[in-house]
Amino acid sequence: MKKFISILIIATLALSFALFTTGCTDFADTDTDNQATVSAESNKKETVAKETVAKAEESSNKLGDYTVDIEGCRLSTDYQGKDVVIVKYLFTNVSDDEPAAFFVSLDAQVYQDGVGLNEAYFLDDSANYSSDNSTKEIKKGASIEVEVAYELNDSTTDIEVEVQEYFSFDDAVVAKTFSLQ
Repeated sequence: MKKFISILIIATLALSFALFTTGCTDFADTDTDNQATVSAESNKKETVAKETVAKAEESSNKLGDYTVDIEGCRLSTDYQGKDVVIVKYLFTNVSDDEPAAFFVSLDAQVYQDGVGLNEAYFLDDSANYSSDNSTKEIKKGASIEVEVAYELNDSTTDIEVEVQEYFSFDDAVVAKTFSLQ
């Protein structure tokens, strides 16, 4: 009886092994095709990323491993009805390192009459504002539009926007002035 059970177990294991290797062979052929497709798509994405990085590196708005364009601003109100300005940035990661987020990589300051403005966090629903992109990490070659809202001291005085890299020995600053009138 023990001999019969041993033979049955060995036969079951042999059959399982045979089915397993046969199944793996079928998948290996399709896997090679899938790898070739994934490799081609990966190469295409890498080429697009390299082109984006090359264009961004030519920009005068380069801050270390990133570029930033201060694209514009618009007026709105917070939940208490106070005036705010929403500044729109285009953030591009041109580093060779890991993904980066605008919020962690760059220091954006807005001034009105030489006085720094506080960020506004709770805006009126009509502001059509989302601050989510400032914390999203982007890979090399990727760009993302980021909006940041600031509480205004008044709604007529010009604002000055300045952006610099957080951790850098370089004094490079990207700056732009906007008239609110």
